[in-house]
Amino acid sequence: MTVLPPLRFAVCIETIFRDVPFEQRLEHIMAQGFSAFEFWQRDGKDMNITLALKMALRLDVCAFVGSTAALTDPAQRSKFLDDITRAAGLAVDMSCENLIVYSGPAMRNVPRIRQRESIIEGLREAALIAADADVRLVLEPLNRIEHPENFLYSSDEGFEIIRAVNNPHVRLLFNIYHQQISEGNLSMRLCENMNLIGHIHVADVPGRHEPGTGEINYEHIFGLLREQGYRGYVGLEYIPLVDSGAGLRAVRAMSQ
Repeated sequence: MTVLPPLRFAVCIETIFRDVPFEQRLEHIMAQGFSAFEFWQRDGKDMNITLALKMALRLDVCAFVGSTAALTDPAQRSKFLDDITRAAGLAVDMSCENLIVYSGPAMRNVPRIRQRESIIEGLREAALIAADADVRLVLEPLNRIEHPENFLYSSDEGFEIIRAVNNPHVRLLFNIYHQQISEGNLSMRLCENMNLIGHIHVADVPGRHEPGTGEINYEHIFGLLREQGYRGYVGLEYIPLVDSGAGLRAVRAMSQ
């Protein structure tokens, strides 16, 4: 009988343990037996303290936001590349493998195909920076109900963009919460595109709460990821309904 390896979970410290200061959340993650975390933007945070605590607690950083500049807009390309250059330097210091990026809003009166081409071109240029730092850019679609202005909401189109960029340092961030709202059919999309997925975020629908509190069958999803040999991180990016520690323990038990 083949024993499948466990999933690698990372706790998003932007949404979990929010009742304590940012840096102190790392101690709570370690106390719950988790070995990795992620966060959103680095602005407004003391990265020196975060790095020191990460090293002292022997935690891994799996992802943070590399840039919020709009890839749809060629006029923002220079800022996007500058952001990625600075973020890649921090990623090297933190031994972080993923930088999260977004398409940006859809531009009015600009054909969709031109905006998609701008995304592909921007990712191709940024991939050279990512390759030098040995990090990966992960492009995240957002659901069109809560983010109606966003260009990229479909993972299908996201995978097409990743194939067009054709660089191992650019992959998709498959956010199960967003994709359940936008398009559903999660199992098929995961299985058919596993080689193009660099990172996964989880939360349940509705409400973006703990897996197991809504309509998504996360026992099935977690089992599927293990069966498919997914070895990236699964980011726990949900808003707790219950005590953060209890919720984390419940999610981990669900995956075993």
